[in-house]
Order: sequence, then C-alpha cells, then structure tokens
Amino acid sequence: MQYVYSSSPWLIPRDPGPVAALFARGGRPCTFRARHVFNFGEQPRAYLIERGLVGTYARNPEGEPVLIALFSPGTILGAEKSLKEEHLRVKPLQARVLLPVRALALDSAQFTRELAESPGLLELALRAFLSHDDSKIEGLLINGTLDLPSRLALMIATLFTALGQPLDGEPRPLPRQITVTELARLVHSSRPVLSRVLSRWAREKLIEGTPGAYLYNRRLLGSASAQPLQGKEELSA
Repeated sequence: MQYVYSSSPWLIPRDPGPVAALFARGGRPCTFRARHVFNFGEQPRAYLIERGLVGTYARNPEGEPVLIALFSPGTILGAEKSLKEEHLRVKPLQARVLLPVRALALDSAQFTRELAESPGLLELALRAFLSHDDSKIEGLLINGTLDLPSRLALMIATLFTALGQPLDGEPRPLPRQITVTELARLVHSSRPVLSRVLSRWAREKLIEGTPGAYLYNRRLLGSASAQPLQGKEELSA
C-alpha cells in the first residue's frame, strides 16, 4: 500500500540515544505486567521503554478504546505530553501493557528542564517527536480507512517488527499475551469478527496452525489488497 505520513504505522520509531540517555541518568526503574492498564495521561512523567510493548489508547464517543500508538524498546512514552507547558494537566489517555515491560520513569518537569538546558538536544528531541506524530496519524488513517483483513495483516506485521522479528518465510506465532481479543482491540474490531477473518485465512492457507496457535509469515502480507473501507466490515469479514 502507499503510506501517507509514515511507513511505520502505529509503531513509534526508536528515539535518539542522547535523549534516551536522560532517562539512564535520572530515571527510576519500574516494571509492568502484561494487561496492566494505567492512565498515563494523568501522570506527570514520561517512560523510556527498555523491554516489552505498550499500546496507548483514547476513547471514542461510545467509550470504546481507539489505538493511538505502540511503544517498543528504545521509545519514550509520554514525551510530547511532557514537553507541553501544561504537562500537569490531566489528559484522557490510557496505556495498556501488551508484553511485560521494564522501563525508566522520569518526571515530566525534570525531562523538560534538561532538554531546555541543551538547545541541540531539544532540537534533536523535537525532530524525533514529530516522527512520533507521523506514526500515530498513519495508524489512525489505516484503522479508519482500510478494510479489516488489510489492517489486521498490517498490524500483525507491525507487531513482529516491534518484536525485532520482521515477517519472513518462517512461520512464527505471536506471543501468547497477544490474544485474539487483544488483536481485535488493536484494529478496532470485535473478537468474533476477527476470529472469522483468521479462520478464513487458515482455510486459504495464508496462515498455518489452529485457533489460538496460528503461525504467520510474509505470505500474509499478500493477503490484503488494502482497499478503502466499503460499508460495514462486520457484514463482509
């Protein structure tokens, strides 16, 4: 497909080493278990993800979660929020731990202060954080305009990239913590609809294995034509 803003939809690019080093010097180690949910929009701090995977979400008018971005090792969660003057203001943003996380937490005020003391470092950070926004916008476009099989295929490929294992010719499973329910949440669908798509892919030999233990390889990327969404996906998936 042709991307608009970023070739890394959803997945935040790795942040520059000198910016991440601020967390190594002054950050507080913390860990989160898979499926842990916290309202990071209420917290005056940012996190450097060292291990694991985090998804961030807002809520639509119906109260359903809307995926904003995925943060993998080497990325800073809450960076842009921290740099704004009103960083103490509560924002309706939620983080969900998809894979067990080890991170370094740094108070937003300290993070902002240290960047402000080094114009070169601040410019480097701002350029990086612009790429954060590009990935978020691209992901929102995909979830809002592509049919479910297309965006599911792209999401699965993105998850393997986040794991450092881009899809190739070898069939591999997703981590057990990323269930069908979790996948459905990531692509703004429901578990029953998503299960039907996976079952159809299995019948068509696009994926291998059995329900709950599917194996994926790059053949999946040819399964979706990435067409604009036409009508209600639930009726055609």
